[in-house]
Amino acid sequence: MTTALSHIFKSSTAQAFRGLTNILEKAKARAEATNSPEEAFMENRLFPDMHEMKWQVQMITEFAVRGAARMSGVATDDLPSLPMEGDTFDALIARIAECGQTVAEADDATIDGNETMMISMPIGPDQTMDLDGKTYVLSFFLPNLFFHVTTTYSLLRMQGVAVGKKDYMGM
Repeated sequence: MTTALSHIFKSSTAQAFRGLTNILEKAKARAEATNSPEEAFMENRLFPDMHEMKWQVQMITEFAVRGAARMSGVATDDLPSLPMEGDTFDALIARIAECGQTVAEADDATIDGNETMMISMPIGPDQTMDLDGKTYVLSFFLPNLFFHVTTTYSLLRMQGVAVGKKDYMGM
């Protein structure tokens, strides 16, 4: 028995987004309880050359929407581009919900039928990487999804937000 690629793509994204929402809600509560400005959480990073916490959420939500479009056969030049916005916990949580809904509405049969479709991914100036749909989901999309959710989790945990594995796991 095999698991459909659409199920892997959608259920993993939904679970990661539940976890991301959980940790952002706890961070919002911490900011309110300590009278800390949300900006202190939003702008936090582990190292100066790293993107800040809010960017991690903005990027992974756009990445998920673009991933659903890619797996739905949308050409690279026609992929959706979301503005990198959301400077409050409420705005980021709303963005996650909206992007999660977009992913959930992608057609399962189309995603499953594009398992062998070739996807050309830009990976830098004048560089691309070509992957079939299955490899894109399993070896590129999912690791990126969990990397940015984990980074957000770590940045918030570092600031004293009481989150744990159940929060991260979307439970």
